[in-house]
Amino acid sequence: MPPSIHPVDLVTALRDKHLTPAIVFLTSRRACDEAMEAFDHAKLVLPAIRQDAIAQALEHVMAQHPSIAEHPLIPIVRRVGVAAHHAGHLPTWKIAIEELMRQGHLDAVFATTTLAAGVDFPARTVVITQSSIRKSRDFTDLTIGEVQQIAGRAGRRGKDHVGFAIVTPSPYIDLTVLTKGLTGQPEAIDSQFTISYPMVLNLLKAHPHEHIQGILAKSFAQFQLNQRAELLERKLDAIHVQMEPFGPRVCTDWISQWQTFDHARRHRHTRHQSHRSESPEISARLPFLTPGRVVGLSRGRGIVLRQYRSKGQKNSMLTVLRPDSAVTECPVTSVKEIYDRTYDCMETSAYPWCSTEAFDRLSHQLEELPPRLPVLPILVSGVAEPLPDAIVQSLGEFPCPTCPSRAACQKDFPTASRLRQEQHRHTKSIQALRTSLWHRFQDRVEVLQRFGYLTPAVQLTPEGEWARLIRIDHSLLITELIRADAFTGADPSLLTGIMASLAHDDDRPGAFPRISPGLISLLGQVRKLAESLSPYEDPPLLRADVAALAERWVADPNLTWIGLCRLTTMAEGDIYRLLTRTLEFLSQIHMLKDTHPGLAEAAAQAITRIRRGVLEELP
Repeated sequence: MPPSIHPVDLVTALRDKHLTPAIVFLTSRRACDEAMEAFDHAKLVLPAIRQDAIAQALEHVMAQHPSIAEHPLIPIVRRVGVAAHHAGHLPTWKIAIEELMRQGHLDAVFATTTLAAGVDFPARTVVITQSSIRKSRDFTDLTIGEVQQIAGRAGRRGKDHVGFAIVTPSPYIDLTVLTKGLTGQPEAIDSQFTISYPMVLNLLKAHPHEHIQGILAKSFAQFQLNQRAELLERKLDAIHVQMEPFGPRVCTDWISQWQTFDHARRHRHTRHQSHRSESPEISARLPFLTPGRVVGLSRGRGIVLRQYRSKGQKNSMLTVLRPDSAVTECPVTSVKEIYDRTYDCMETSAYPWCSTEAFDRLSHQLEELPPRLPVLPILVSGVAEPLPDAIVQSLGEFPCPTCPSRAACQKDFPTASRLRQEQHRHTKSIQALRTSLWHRFQDRVEVLQRFGYLTPAVQLTPEGEWARLIRIDHSLLITELIRADAFTGADPSLLTGIMASLAHDDDRPGAFPRISPGLISLLGQVRKLAESLSPYEDPPLLRADVAALAERWVADPNLTWIGLCRLTTMAEGDIYRLLTRTLEFLSQIHMLKDTHPGLAEAAAQAITRIRRGVLEELP
């Protein structure tokens, strides 16, 4: 949405106070476009000499990038000296705007926060009109790093002695978010390292299997995991100290003995106890889902208040505190992520299952959570752990009724049991953190062996030799499609459509051209295979409408870029990214010339047909 101050009034005020050139950061692409529309009938016109300078600079850029010659914003840029810059524009247009800004021809650029990071694009002033940003379809508060990236654009080296960061008054701004962003420390760098199937194949191509664990141990991802493990080890040491007063008594392990005795005593009148077994995945999660644990659910995040199983329910349940202080019940199976973040929370026996003070504190802490949290890796055992002998003999004789330590055990058990549970959780977490990368690698190895890309001796098979060359997203699906001869006889346009559907990961709705029957049939095969591989690899969106757009571009060599854009409501920048990403996927297929020459040739033809018009202007 536009800032509360009208864009024309804002630019006028900036000029009057000698605060130009300025970058005005807005919440969305639409807000940038609406801000530009506000200048259509504005009387804010540049002197003729400045208009001529902008025209000359644009002509120089157009000579290198002809695709911007028909851009609808050129008249406003020349007449007023303001521009828009966001991901919906072509890269060539953004290059033109950046060049005009560097030469000092523009007074203001309306941009989204994508301009704040990764582009050398300073200005004398930055105007912050927002404290949140649209991500996917929701708005999220700006992180400390994002606020500082935005403010860091203020001040041009060698031109300005000082830069200005201005916050415009608006009912949509949370000053607490901006104050924290301008004064706090940026969020820690979090490794995005993932172990993919092509990585496994290429590592095993270059190194013996027994050397891989040492290689993974040197990664930045494992370094961060080790740091988290060391923090838990210090907590574990503190728990050991707290456990010392509850040392061995008459029984070597009096905590387990008392727990077994107390359980048997409470259920002595029950003849038949129903045994409900959990899956290994759920059983591995349960010890970590304790009050105060932050978890990721299908929608948003929450803090666990209690874990329970009501009468008649087959699944373990959780009571979770959600944003806006909502308390909901959900099965453990609905938990998507368990984060390495816990808060102090003592469970109570009545709703809301914690004290009023703890509830208010947890609600505030939930709102203050950073956008990214480290996920707690949990090792899943495929074999159920055998019950301890004490549990098996739970209905037998116990020394507890006549033991001299009975009173002390009964009194100390709640505290000692809680400490024991924390001890076990920390021990399991440390083990998972120290070995999670290696376990993930081994999981990928087992899948590749199951599908025939690796031998039982962890050597590459002939299929593995060529599959390692496919180093893109959804690599397993692509290689399995090739092995299933799904692309045999497919012309370059059909191949392009399928690769576009694999490459596109945005579910934003829009209008697109009609899909051809051949592409419908081939996409049906791809969807069936993707569904069968879902236990091993997240399936792509496989949008048929997006695939039809890429197919049309390759199938009709006479179709112009403007004609393609008229076939859809998709923004120019998004179409460009779709086609360049599709080119990346096709280039991987093109590398299979030795093993799949026909498919590689179809990919080569598709690449040639895609690279025309706008896509020829940039490397």
